[in-house]
Amino acid sequence: MISKAKFNTFVGSIGAAMGIFVFVAYIPQIIANMQGAKAQPWQPLFAAASCLIWVLYGWSKEPRKDWILIIPNAVGVILGFLTFLTSL
Repeated sequence: MISKAKFNTFVGSIGAAMGIFVFVAYIPQIIANMQGAKAQPWQPLFAAASCLIWVLYGWSKEPRKDWILIIPNAVGVILGFLTFLTSL
């Protein structure tokens, strides 16, 4: 029988990987934006803001930081904000 802690780590790791893939999907839009095919900037801006809140939450968790939240959401902050900037 698998322990609850191991199950949570496993499921959390899968969720973190999927979260990273969600924001890596912005890369083609960033490239298109830089080539002149501008898209609307608001969705990636609000996604980046949401991710920033989750990073802050994961960073402030006690007794340990929640890296499963921090890592994919930090990627979201960077790529979401970069997508926003390139779409202006």
